[in-house]
Parts: sequence; structure tokens; C-alpha cells
Amino acid sequence: MKSWASATSEGPSRARGLARVAATLWMGSLWTVACVVPLLFWRLPQALAGALAGDLFVGGQGLGLVLGGVVARAVSPGRYRRLAQIAWALDGVFVLAILPVMAYLRRAPHFGPKSPAWGPFMALHGVSTTIYLIEGILGLVVVARAL
Repeated sequence: MKSWASATSEGPSRARGLARVAATLWMGSLWTVACVVPLLFWRLPQALAGALAGDLFVGGQGLGLVLGGVVARAVSPGRYRRLAQIAWALDGVFVLAILPVMAYLRRAPHFGPKSPAWGPFMALHGVSTTIYLIEGILGLVVVARAL
């Protein structure tokens, strides 16, 4: 039977291991989607590629809401925890604010470059791309330096 001291000393190690797995899945899914989405637009009709890309973003970022929370909580207090929390918050903004508005705009009648919804959609696309990139870079820094 393990002593109390040895059992409690394993707790932080297990939490750190869980954080590493969560960070790997979080950043792995984020960067995988970032690499796959351009391929969709290269190989498929634009409407189909856009629909698949939207689904990938929703799934990946939804997963990130859970995994990012695990990582942000597990990183030691300090600069890297703040970076993890910022990346996690950006994930939340992306999932809870930007993606639903983009999905709404895509459902506009005759959506396309000549649609009135196109301008706001493309503006949000630029914002979301920037947020996604910042989140990915912050996440990689946390993985490389803090875990």
C-alpha cells in the first residue's frame, strides 16, 4: 500500500500528464484543421468546402473549449498560465461569437460574392483568421515552454 506522501506527490505529476495530453489534443486539432481547410478549398467546390470547413471549425474549437480549460488550469501560475488563458478565451470568442454569426450570414438568400451578407462575412473571416492564428501561436508557446 502506498503511503500518503507518495500518493499525494503523484497528484501533480498526473495533473501535468493530463495537461500535456489535453494540450496535445487541443493544439493538434487546431493546427490539423488549419492545414486541412485550405486543402478542402483546393480540391472541392467552394460551397462544399465552406460547409465542411465550418463543421471542422465548430468541432475543433468546441473541443478546444474543454481542452483549453484543462490546460489553462493546469499550467503553473505566471506568464504561461496567462497565455494559456488568453488562448482559451480566444477559443471561446471564436466558438461562441464569431462562428455563429458567420453561419447566420452564410444562410442569407443567394449567399455569395454579390450578396449583401458577403462583406460582413469576409470581414469576420479576416478577424477569425487572425484570432485562430494568435490562439495557435499562444498554444504552441504554452506547450513548448510550460508543460
